Amino acid sequence: MSPSDATVASDRPYHAKRPHKKSRAGCKNCKARKVKCDEARPICRSCNLRKNECVYPGPANPTDSSKPRSAPDRVDNAPTRSESPTSAFEECCNGHSYVSAHSNALLCASTAPHVTDACPLELKNDLQLLREPLFRPAIARDDFEMRLLWFYTTATCSSFSFEYAAERPVETIMRTRIVYHAFQTPFLMQSLLALAALHLQNLNQEIDPKRALAYRATSFEGYRKAVEEADPETFPAMIINSLLLTALSSQAFRDADGKDLYIVDWMIVWRGIGLIIQTMGFERFLSSGLKSLFYRPPMDLDDTAKHIPNILLYMITSIPESDPDFQETQTYYDTLKYLGALYQSLHDGGFGPLMALRIITWFTFIPHGFVELGRQRRPRALVIIAYYAAFVKLANSVWWIRGIGQRTLRDICRHLGPEWSCFLNSLNGSPRTSLRRKILWLPPYTDTLLGPVS
Repeated sequence: MSPSDATVASDRPYHAKRPHKKSRAGCKNCKARKVKCDEARPICRSCNLRKNECVYPGPANPTDSSKPRSAPDRVDNAPTRSESPTSAFEECCNGHSYVSAHSNALLCASTAPHVTDACPLELKNDLQLLREPLFRPAIARDDFEMRLLWFYTTATCSSFSFEYAAERPVETIMRTRIVYHAFQTPFLMQSLLALAALHLQNLNQEIDPKRALAYRATSFEGYRKAVEEADPETFPAMIINSLLLTALSSQAFRDADGKDLYIVDWMIVWRGIGLIIQTMGFERFLSSGLKSLFYRPPMDLDDTAKHIPNILLYMITSIPESDPDFQETQTYYDTLKYLGALYQSLHDGGFGPLMALRIITWFTFIPHGFVELGRQRRPRALVIIAYYAAFVKLANSVWWIRGIGQRTLRDICRHLGPEWSCFLNSLNGSPRTSLRRKILWLPPYTDTLLGPVS
């Protein structure tokens, strides 16, 4: 090419290419040299001229990623690329989910996040448990249930976490380890779906109420059978479910036709956690990796006794010997010590995560004898529960706690009537700031503690 031609060519905005047909099945040598292969067999023209061995790629491996994924029957067939939890669940929610022939082949290890050596050992174990469902498991019947599972892993899993630090071990367990057990235990999966549906209902989202109720009913029935069978293989799922039931059963407080004094039944649900731990065995419980879910702030009962409201001390110390409650005086007093811990926490530190955790887990502390008194609807037991319910109103920011305090106070006031109004006429209708202000400004505590009855 002459210099003038080169100048003209360099002025062109692009270089024209001759029309050609690309080689799709060329030999390996031509592909490596990035030249077109004439695909002649057994040896192509380029390899013949260069005296090279001509090797063509073999047939595609039927188990590689080119195989259609519409109905995988092995975990190994799942894609090996890593995906974030959100992307995988959104893919399922948008209809790109896959049906498995085996309900136990639900999880793909290749989708677990990359874990570095610098990652703490406990967090490594939790991250290794994160297996994203890249196809619809047999226990998830449709896209709606996959949406519920996605919502649980992105929002509902934080419902039991009161952690505000960068690391949230409770939330991590709820998002990973619990989902892992749910894929192996159908009744626990039903609980996760029921909890997510209940959460969405409380956010005023349109959820079929019959279907949400069916999830709860199936969960309760499966859990009941598991408790009766007491199979060690299901112990982790049972202890997890015992915690989730406290939130699932809370809907009865918000139902217009809910049972009166349901707080007594709810108290028994909370006590069931300890019974499951006893059945499971403490050593097995500690080795399950679930201990963080059941953390309770410690308390000094000798110190908390100083914060018991005077009006409640008077109610206990004035029991006549002829009253059946006289023999239960010590049980009542022991329970008031745990109630005093709530007053102490509010006095010392105000309302915060630790205070919320004390309030929500309070029923797990109280003596077994008090639970029986509550079941018998003893008036003094109900009065103590009413004072506890006033604290529950402080924790209304937790969606599954919302409405429990107000409903309980209403039920107890109606049940006990005017005879016990001297102990109850101050417990209704106080906002959080008013409650804290009156506790801090009126020591020792008086019957005007929490404001007027509404």
